[in-house]
Amino acid sequence: MELFRQVPPEVLSALTARCRVRAYPAGTVVFRKGEPGDALFLILSGAVKIHDGDYAVAAMGHGQCIGEIALVDEGPRSMSVTVTEEATLARVAREDFFAVFEGHPQIMRQLVGLLTGRLRLQTDQLVQQLKRREDELNRLVEARTAELQQQTETARKLRIQAEIQMQEAERQRRRAEQSEQAEQQFLANMSHEIRTPMNAVIGMTRLLLLKSPRPDQLPYLTNIRQASESLLVILNDILDISKIQAGRMELERTSLSVTEVLERVAATLRFKAEEKGLEFRIKTDPDIPAFLTGDPVRLQQVITNLAGNAIKFTERGSVAIRAERLPNDGPDCRLHFSVQDTGIGMTSEQLNVVFESFRQASGETTRKYGGTGLGLSISKQLVELMGGHIEASSTPGAGSTFRFEIALPAATAPRHRSDTATDHTAKLRGLRILVAEDNAMNRIVAEETLAWLIPDVHVQTAENGREAVDMVQNGHFDVVLMDVHMPEMDGMEATRAIRQLPVPAKAIPVVAFTASVTRKDVQLCYDAGMNGCIPKPFKDEELLNALLDLFDPGRSASPASPAPESDPLTLFRKQAGDKPERLKKYIDLFIQSASANLTAIRQARLDNDILTLHRAVHTVKPQLKMLNQTALADLSQRLEDRLKAGNEPAGMEAELNELIDGLENAMKLLTTLS
Repeated sequence: MELFRQVPPEVLSALTARCRVRAYPAGTVVFRKGEPGDALFLILSGAVKIHDGDYAVAAMGHGQCIGEIALVDEGPRSMSVTVTEEATLARVAREDFFAVFEGHPQIMRQLVGLLTGRLRLQTDQLVQQLKRREDELNRLVEARTAELQQQTETARKLRIQAEIQMQEAERQRRRAEQSEQAEQQFLANMSHEIRTPMNAVIGMTRLLLLKSPRPDQLPYLTNIRQASESLLVILNDILDISKIQAGRMELERTSLSVTEVLERVAATLRFKAEEKGLEFRIKTDPDIPAFLTGDPVRLQQVITNLAGNAIKFTERGSVAIRAERLPNDGPDCRLHFSVQDTGIGMTSEQLNVVFESFRQASGETTRKYGGTGLGLSISKQLVELMGGHIEASSTPGAGSTFRFEIALPAATAPRHRSDTATDHTAKLRGLRILVAEDNAMNRIVAEETLAWLIPDVHVQTAENGREAVDMVQNGHFDVVLMDVHMPEMDGMEATRAIRQLPVPAKAIPVVAFTASVTRKDVQLCYDAGMNGCIPKPFKDEELLNALLDLFDPGRSASPASPAPESDPLTLFRKQAGDKPERLKKYIDLFIQSASANLTAIRQARLDNDILTLHRAVHTVKPQLKMLNQTALADLSQRLEDRLKAGNEPAGMEAELNELIDGLENAMKLLTTLS
């Protein structure tokens, strides 16, 4: 039963329902060597022997599996099995095994990995046994050749048999390697097959949110977007851990700013923290150099994983992220990062397994908080790939602290691109774009997104690569957005065909639109003659930047001037780009939320309700920061601190009046600007 020890009971029940149980008298041959292998057998009672002719290899009893390699190897049986004591066996057919586990890819991957390792071990043992037998036979032949000619003939036959078995062992070894390759191909296929429909889900949800949905529809669309983004995070975790375990994870070496990395982490997580009423703090050591050399994406991933977990497992109190520079005699900058929370904490037993893959503190943790149990394992291995180490300390009920150290070389300041690609969309006005995509939903997402982002854009679509080549040959386009996996002719082949056309068609820029996002896959796109790559599911910024890299490559040298900090709509303008209708929607949503908080503050003050007032003041603080109302935001922080200390509203009349007047004036200003 070791094979199924980690399988959940409900999945085992589904598998049990498909089993066939049968009694076998002693002497019954369960299966013979050379027969097709299509099932495993579980010994419920009795005993069997595994043998090759008269040579017994092993004896098996109650609770053990026989023939399980047949689940991953469709070749003939390598041994025979005969019942030695009256036995009851349960038969699990290959098709039943895959039918049950196809809906549980993580479990299937574990089982296939276990079986592949067992096949490898079995092959190694068989090779060793065969070598020992060959040596023994050679000694017998040398000792008795002079006496018995018959033994010479017997030895010759046994040697031939050993060679055949050696060939069989080699064939099984090759099959084990093929099983590993199949596992990697499975992960690549899973990535593509999930990302393709997710592109449609995320893209269409984003488009609906941009089209001013009714207030009663907004929560549903927001939840769809959040759920699909969470699913994408889980998929990325699974692919990351697979790449790390296979030794295929490569880190970038580019210029990074620790301050910018932490600001991006804050932008991602601050809202989640404030939703739960948590204090969220980030502190950066001023001695850290402005720019270092490393992988900013993976560094942000590690800190986001640690801080995201801290928020998830903290119901009240605070989450603090700190980055400091450590003394160092060498040329590199030693950095110490810590994430501290006041959450549920962990026992020493839980700390011992906290960095293991697919492990969480308990089953209750998974049910209550969700997640895959991969985030901390990925973080540990990424830190180690950066040449550092990570550790954790915790007290049950009093919170946890995760710390890691890395050393990064100093770097020069990079050339900056403007904050938003939407500042440059005028350079793309009237662009003629061909979208080659076989998925109808993804064609709609691409067409509508391009129409939303680019003024006067002209979009045509092709359903496969062959159709795209014909349209390029006979039409006039500025750029092709090419899906990679399509029927009839895939994107790679279509791009190569376009590069064989006469000028000017052969020179048209082709950008990959693909759900296959590994570095190898991206490199294959460039090798085929493509000019860029946009991953699916795509973001507006990624799409625009890919096009601007082709048609406005000099924009990084002359970034657009940012809006002055005194402008209360700075953040809204950045989010809306040059879309007035989007800006109006953001302002309306802000006014609606701020109005509700203003009503709550007034009522809580009248009711002398400290708890409700504290919650409302805490909620309005980030709203004031969004409007660059720094003084009012500081006032709300002071009020929040006093309310947290137990002071009653009656003693804060002047400050509350100032906050209420400031909110009213801000809302009037926004109404005028909208």
